[in-house]
Amino acid sequence: MSIVVYSIKGGVGKTTLSVQIAQMLDYTYVTNDSHSSAHNLMPEEKGFLVSTEEYEEIPFDDNIVYDFGGFKDPRINIIIKQSEKIIIPTLTSIVDVQATIATLKDIYEINKNIIIVINRTKNNNKAIELKEYLLEEINKSYKDIKATILFVRESSVLEDSLFDCEYIETKAGTNRFKRHIYRNAIEDMKQVKKTLKD
Repeated sequence: MSIVVYSIKGGVGKTTLSVQIAQMLDYTYVTNDSHSSAHNLMPEEKGFLVSTEEYEEIPFDDNIVYDFGGFKDPRINIIIKQSEKIIIPTLTSIVDVQATIATLKDIYEINKNIIIVINRTKNNNKAIELKEYLLEEINKSYKDIKATILFVRESSVLEDSLFDCEYIETKAGTNRFKRHIYRNAIEDMKQVKKTLKD
C-alpha cells in the first residue's frame, strides 16, 4: 500500500501526519515540498525530497507515504491515481474547510478512496459540525467517493514530533507517565492506522 497526504492549502498538518504514518507503518517518506525539512530528519534512507528542479516525474512504489505540498505540481496526479488511500488533512476554520472541498474537487476524478482528517480538534462541537457538513457536501456532490472522516486531537506532543520525526508511541516507550501524557495522540494515530488497513 502507498498513501498520499495532500491538500491545496498549507498549514493543515500534512507533514506531521505524513511523518507519523510513515514511522508508524515503517514506510518511506517522500515529499515534493522543498520548504519542508522532514525528509532530512527521517532515519537514513527513509526520507526523500523529489523537487521539481531535480525530478521530471515522481517515482511510484509500495510502502511510501507521499507528502504533497500545498502548491500545484502536475507530477502528483499519477501518484494520486496509483495510491490506495488519499488523506486530506484540514482544520476547522472556514478557509480550511473551503480548501478541503477544493482539494476534493481536484482529486475526485483521479482517486475516490479518501480519508479526511480533521486536525488539531478540541473537545467541542465545532469538529462534529464540520464532519456533518463535509459528509453532507460529499453526499450532495461526490456520491461515489468512499470517504471516511477522522479526528486527530490537538496535541503539542504531535506538533513537537517533527523535531525528531519519531513515531509517537515509540517515543512514549514503556514509560507509564509518558504513555499517559501521549495517550490522545497514540489513540488517534492507532485509529488512523486501523482506517488505513480497512
